[in-house]
Amino acid sequence: MKKLSIIFALLLFVSLAFASQVNVSTWGFNLDLLDKNISEPFLKEHGIQVVRDLGNNSVRLTKLLTQKNNPVIDVAHFADYYAQLGRVEELFEPIDVSKLENYGELFDFAKDPIGGNYALAYAVSSYGIVYRTDLIEDPITSWKDFWREDVAGYISLPDFTITQGPAFMMHINKIFGAPEGDESLDTAFAKLSEIKRDVVTFYRTSSELINLFQMEEVWMSPAPRFSWGQFMGTGLPLAFVIPEEGVLGFFSTVSVVKNAPDREAAYKYIDFILSNSVQTAQAIDLVDSPVNKNIVVPEDKAAFLTVGDEAASLIFYDIETTVRNREVWLEKWNKFLGQ
Repeated sequence: MKKLSIIFALLLFVSLAFASQVNVSTWGFNLDLLDKNISEPFLKEHGIQVVRDLGNNSVRLTKLLTQKNNPVIDVAHFADYYAQLGRVEELFEPIDVSKLENYGELFDFAKDPIGGNYALAYAVSSYGIVYRTDLIEDPITSWKDFWREDVAGYISLPDFTITQGPAFMMHINKIFGAPEGDESLDTAFAKLSEIKRDVVTFYRTSSELINLFQMEEVWMSPAPRFSWGQFMGTGLPLAFVIPEEGVLGFFSTVSVVKNAPDREAAYKYIDFILSNSVQTAQAIDLVDSPVNKNIVVPEDKAAFLTVGDEAASLIFYDIETTVRNREVWLEKWNKFLGQ
């Protein structure tokens, strides 16, 4: 038995040593589940090893820029805003969707999220409202409920600099009647000024927000669906609300790096993560909400994911508008905080 184990280990070592590889720029969380659901079955099916370059969006985008003339990365994962920045910097090449067997299985909103076929969405997330049901008597149903007197002094809102910040401001701008096509966000800033003193903090991380809920300093806040499991882990009486004006939608994207060292491996990898098996496994393990429309998620898992009616109610704001205006908006935000 011991000899068999040694032989198996040697065979595995040899297979890894001679396997080709796909170099993937991505985030550094859930790595154990990514190995289980993606790397290991991908190696088994295609004989290609996934080698990851890890870091946050900003760090990895900067690294791709420094490697632009001699790229070492084949595939890049980014939040939709950073994917658009990568497109502007000409870091990606249009994806030839004819090379992807699973492309036709995607929801339409996932097929070209930043335009020009420079990315595909492989996961989607939503941004709704979390609140303490034991401390807020009347149910929360609307984004406008942050202006209610009974929650004054116990609310948190997103800092503009986090992923959801610009879209949140664009949504507030819209629901409070800004003119169609207005990119100033003046309406949103004026409305936030009305409740600025009632905001405990403009939070930057989900962990910070969860701690404030646990300390009962915050009773209500916008929050991403992917953090709902952590909220539930607190044991607090909480509800996740899909506001009547809709929930905000965000993508996790995947792109082929321009002049990628191994385009063939890149396309195999992308097609693999869009497959029914991988999308199902990632959903079951609560890593990502699926964009493959054929995925059926068990009811006990669906509560933690962006699926069903929630996915159907997603509102996506134009990423190009955010990229075009972000510096001006950020200047306004810093002025707003300093007032």
